[in-house]
Amino acid sequence: MKTGIVKYLLLIFSAFCLNSSLYSQLSLLNNDTGIKFKPENFKLKAASDSPFLKKNKSDINYIKTISITGISVGAGIWLHNYQRNSWWAGQRGQFHIQNDWDYSMSADKCGHFFDGYFIHNLYSGAFEWAGFDEKSAMWMGTLFSLAYMTDIEIEDGFATDWGFSPGDEFFNTLGAFYPVFQYYAKPLREFNFKWSYFPSDDLRNGNKQGAFLDDYNGQTLWLSIGVQRFMPKSVQKYWPDFINIALGYGVKHYTDYSKRYQDFYIGLDYDYRKMIPGNSKFMLWVKDILNHFRIFPAPAIRINKHRVEYVINF
Repeated sequence: MKTGIVKYLLLIFSAFCLNSSLYSQLSLLNNDTGIKFKPENFKLKAASDSPFLKKNKSDINYIKTISITGISVGAGIWLHNYQRNSWWAGQRGQFHIQNDWDYSMSADKCGHFFDGYFIHNLYSGAFEWAGFDEKSAMWMGTLFSLAYMTDIEIEDGFATDWGFSPGDEFFNTLGAFYPVFQYYAKPLREFNFKWSYFPSDDLRNGNKQGAFLDDYNGQTLWLSIGVQRFMPKSVQKYWPDFINIALGYGVKHYTDYSKRYQDFYIGLDYDYRKMIPGNSKFMLWVKDILNHFRIFPAPAIRINKHRVEYVINF
């Protein structure tokens, strides 16, 4: 399996295993021989300056860290095989670049942004749970997101029907860095992206080959805005903090230029982080992951070239 992300994750996994082994051996020597191995006697400038080691080593749970990395390796291999069998089946050629700005009426660009954003938050939350401080976990989430999404884009570059898309990679990068912008500009934390999906007729009827991930006729990307924060204080108490305003975008019949059109939505949404109880690092992580998806139906107005209608949708 010659994928960059798998090699990268395996390298990290080995490093964490080695670190855990070394700490175990030093602990044994301290207990059994009376020899004291103090960190200040073994200063490594590069390690002490690393943004990933700002917390005390005792704050980082190595078992959790190794578990995250091991699961990442397994999930990365599974996803790569899934994509190879659905997207890249029977395709292998010279690496090439292909611009595809008009493909799927830019629904795929929205998807690349969301994927980069979601993978970042998946990993940053996981590393916070493992004991890393918020800033270090944030940058590790960015690196993991970029590594995984770029690996997919490189594989696309070898596919005869696809190609390395600079536009896709731009939105991969933008999605991976959006949580960084949120970290430094706190008002942006009230502007979050969600994904909803219901299989299209083509996929359910077997007319579309491939993965649900590129079934754009069934997908909607939402920008969910926590509006209470921006209301006057005299109004805030009347507006539940978990009720957001959401803007949505989706496409229909995107492969047929004579029939295709865009759906635009404006409606209500829920912030699960403010609805679900629990403030442990694990629960905060779970709530944040759930908050990337529009799970429960909510009212909205759908606007397209054919009509304006009121809907209750996911």
